[in-house]
Amino acid sequence: IAAAVLLGCIHSSEAAAPNLRAIMKDASGEVEVEVAKSKKNKRTTDAAEVSGPSRERISQYVSGGQMFFIIADQTKVYENPSTDPLSYTSIYWMCQPTVAPDLNGDGMYDSVAARVNIYNPPSSKEAAVSAGATGLGKFTTHGYTASWVKQGEGDGGYYNELVVDFGDTTVWQINGNEFIGYETSPHGTAGGMVTSGEGLWTMDTSTPLLQDLATAMGSDLTAETCAERYAETWEESHSSSIEVEE
Repeated sequence: IAAAVLLGCIHSSEAAAPNLRAIMKDASGEVEVEVAKSKKNKRTTDAAEVSGPSRERISQYVSGGQMFFIIADQTKVYENPSTDPLSYTSIYWMCQPTVAPDLNGDGMYDSVAARVNIYNPPSSKEAAVSAGATGLGKFTTHGYTASWVKQGEGDGGYYNELVVDFGDTTVWQINGNEFIGYETSPHGTAGGMVTSGEGLWTMDTSTPLLQDLATAMGSDLTAETCAERYAETWEESHSSSIEVEE
């Protein structure tokens, strides 16, 4: 089993990425719509795009039942030396979180854990498979966990946030808007990769890339459809594994 050492935390601010709308507009061209029609209902949530402190973001996440981390036009490097670094786009769709008890009595959500859908647009998926990625579908299932790390006096601190793959050693560590990630590959495969970059936290389902995700889903993006999508993808992936083993 390959071992990996998680890099040190990147302590960064929670400032929103500049020229956000332009970035999202450019990146949205990478998402190929696979379903011709979708519901025309307004896809918005009560909470707008989050650009404030992480405490507020996690509180809104717990209240609203879903949260998104958008990675647009960032870079992955796969282990195979014959492959070039590739640009990719992914959407991390965090479902309803489980909240740890407030043992310190600060009235805040110090620890949360949840299931995650990752949406890989067709162009990003195909490029990754060509570079050696294995088991990568349009949707994949993962886990999310966050724990508050207090720093200094007063309310200072940050959330140590991880997205992990249940099936192999794949870890993304997110600090503010910055992230690092890695994947190890079992013997005989070549799917190992490293990545780092900047993403966008949002709960605004009218964001262009999330509109494209909703179109591909054929439904609105809600806490309920997040759970349904996760369950369906998990069942499909495990049924495939059982069939192969038999």
